[in-house]
Amino acid sequence: MKSRILFRPLLVAGWLLAGTGPGSAKEPATPGEDDADSVGAAETDRAQDHFSRETPEMAAAWSSLLETARRSTARILREGKPIALATAVNEKGWLLTKSSEIHDSKGKPLANLSAQFSGGITLDVKITDIHARYDLALLKVEARGLTPVEWDTAATPAPGSYLAAAGPERLPVAVGVVSVAPRNMDESHKGFLGISLENEEGNLRIREVGADSAASEAGLLKNDVLISINGQSINTVSDFIQKIATHKPYDTVKVLIRRGQEDKELSATLRRREENHVGLIEDARNLMSGALSRNRTGYPAALQHDMVLEPAECGGPVIDLAGHVVGINIARSGRIESFAIPSATIVELLKKVETGKFARPELDDLRNELKNAEALLERVRKDTDRLKSHLKDAEGGESP
Repeated sequence: MKSRILFRPLLVAGWLLAGTGPGSAKEPATPGEDDADSVGAAETDRAQDHFSRETPEMAAAWSSLLETARRSTARILREGKPIALATAVNEKGWLLTKSSEIHDSKGKPLANLSAQFSGGITLDVKITDIHARYDLALLKVEARGLTPVEWDTAATPAPGSYLAAAGPERLPVAVGVVSVAPRNMDESHKGFLGISLENEEGNLRIREVGADSAASEAGLLKNDVLISINGQSINTVSDFIQKIATHKPYDTVKVLIRRGQEDKELSATLRRREENHVGLIEDARNLMSGALSRNRTGYPAALQHDMVLEPAECGGPVIDLAGHVVGINIARSGRIESFAIPSATIVELLKKVETGKFARPELDDLRNELKNAEALLERVRKDTDRLKSHLKDAEGGESP
């Protein structure tokens, strides 16, 4: 079943890399109408057999590109059973893998883990650090002379580019196409206004205002018409989402709305989206082609592609058609939706690798958020003191 799902990218990649294609084989005779379905099906089956990843043609096409990357890839085993892939990131025994695959559902590290390399050598591994936001774990094996991957941070593969997932073997684990350029999927670190919108005769009308949200605090009401944010016109729901996503929690934005016949500009201090605000509604179609990763969303930076991976095939390097390592596969999220952490992000996280710890550049963002929150509290404190003073003066002026 999996080879059928992989047929399209494998077929095209085979033509691109091996120089094969429709023009290199003898063209079949044109079938009659009665035979069209059966002949077409037979041709499809033959093409799939010819270009599936197990064939010598595909091995020849990919083996030279994968040679270095596969030597940098290990299979993580638990009591002999493969549970993830890992990528060598330092010659002194440091590996990177997907954290949730080597922890149980409660976050407890799994016991009896080992790493099996392409030459068949198997070594015990120790977990030295985890990075929860990226679902990455740093591992250590007692060995030197590992072949670390060479990260390509020069360019990001464009949508439509072909990629392959490396494993310890000569053939790719999977082949696919970039679907979406790297983006921030971590909603908790984006500003949240707390409204839902509907397009009504060319107007964006507020359908719902969340209770105890930034919108309700600012005075936005159901049926208000949204005109602009910070002076920039908002014409579609997509415009609104993209504009708000550029702000962080505790940023203050100016929201222009029309209420009845009157325009009003309101100030809204954005909140952090609560984790339980959006529930995960699983599309049944996502389960049609195999299991999904337990942790599969919320990454601060992720490249989306359509490789069909098993959860145990995450953690290994991703290469492009030039053989450059452009990231690490981190999750199978849907039927034709998987994610990889880009190389540029990985390089930043590994700046302190020999200490056994991840670098954490995101702490600067959290410190800035804290600074903004503290400034907001100070403004609220001053406003509270001012109102108390006004109230005291007003009460003092009341007639006995």
